[in-house]
Amino acid sequence: MKKYILLLGTVLSLGLYSCSDEWMGDVIPTDKIEANEAFNTLKDGRNAVNGVLSLMQSEDYYGANYIVYGDLKAIDVRSKVIGKRNVDMYRYTETTEAGNATMWTRPYTSLVSINNAIDNLEKLPATGDEETAYKAEIEANFYALRALNHFDLLKVFARIPASLTGDLTQELGIVLADHVITKDEKPARENLDLCYKFVIEDLKFALDLMPEAAATEGWMNKTAIKALLARVYLYYGENQLAYNMAKEVIDAGDYTLVSYADYEGSWKASSSNSEAIFTLINTDADNPAREGVGNLWNKDGYNTMSITSSFMDLMDPADIRNKSVFIDEILNEDGSVKEKSYLSTKFPSTTTNKLHLIRLSEMYFIAAEAIYNVSAANAGEAAALINIVLKERTDVDDVLTAGDINIDNIILEKRKEFVAEGHTFFDLMRNKMDVVRTGDDHLNVAPMTIKYDNFKTIQPIPRMELNVNKTIQQNPGYAGHN
Repeated sequence: MKKYILLLGTVLSLGLYSCSDEWMGDVIPTDKIEANEAFNTLKDGRNAVNGVLSLMQSEDYYGANYIVYGDLKAIDVRSKVIGKRNVDMYRYTETTEAGNATMWTRPYTSLVSINNAIDNLEKLPATGDEETAYKAEIEANFYALRALNHFDLLKVFARIPASLTGDLTQELGIVLADHVITKDEKPARENLDLCYKFVIEDLKFALDLMPEAAATEGWMNKTAIKALLARVYLYYGENQLAYNMAKEVIDAGDYTLVSYADYEGSWKASSSNSEAIFTLINTDADNPAREGVGNLWNKDGYNTMSITSSFMDLMDPADIRNKSVFIDEILNEDGSVKEKSYLSTKFPSTTTNKLHLIRLSEMYFIAAEAIYNVSAANAGEAAALINIVLKERTDVDDVLTAGDINIDNIILEKRKEFVAEGHTFFDLMRNKMDVVRTGDDHLNVAPMTIKYDNFKTIQPIPRMELNVNKTIQQNPGYAGHN
């Protein structure tokens, strides 16, 4: 059972309100203290950061939905049967009334807590260089997490700027939670350009604040912020900046790619993953329990998804990444295979997985995609960047040449690296690539082709939000859109 760790003492005692009462539905923390004691020590600040991270571990956020969404809506992962969890993602059948409402409410719940913390940071006493640095680390984490929550909402509920050619100020973004929103406020969605600029400015501010030596386990550090900035720049269409930031992370050498020999064990919670730049850590006391992504994949759990046979056909048998897939076979009485499923083992525990949200390998793919987008003449450099990752996955040098490089192949190689980690759908959308499902194991009720500009590739603003905030605009194509 998830335990929320000291979410700013008590949420209500510090006067938190949201523009939707539903945002507050399950935020009451386990540990309650008096308001005048809520934010008076650095320990309180530490616990407040942990409280936000605990909210982000929810099955409605990174505990499950924000990971499986990026795979089930794409091409390499399918639901196993109708009626299992998250099948609407796979079938593109979300509606205003019955869509992924908690994917909207959970990040905003986190943002309520983050903004309240930012408003109370001056209460944290700090004496001496060590305490001052730790206070700066706390503050930097709040700004970085505020950026991450907004960015995730933008990915799901708005178009990706890199896929658009028009004026971004004319595109819908999200509601910006840049302050503690009071109960009487009815904020509208800001334009897409303003939203991405806000995310970038928060990350830059956090980067300036963050001490060089910051290293609290499970928190953001300077490298993690740079890596997130690289990702955001890529989505924003700022390819040169994305390349520069990704290369800065790579060249710093603070993290190293997991070797061919160590890859299989690198997913275990007991492993110290050398390329994990930002990780959400689930523990026995603090995890999404049976609703978490590990239990969704586990053959003895909910067993809701399978990697497609068409994806497995892409994989060379010698590729070590095959070791992150468990082949589950159901046999007939004569011993022949009746049914075969391919289950990801990147989340080997049903409850206590380490969720590696940013890995060093992603920086190589961001740098490769970005520099190729700057100019196709950079294909050789893109190939060299991807080859560094492939060396540790295939034990073969120089797998790709400049002639192999185009956006399709960059995304193909990234699919192999990040299957089941929630990247592929967004990679397709960012590059204006349709979802084209192949193979004969997809469910016959699922669409096999979804155009990248189909209105269903972004989620509806949930009815529960529309009902309490008449100012907010629905996404085109869904009930409630004007």
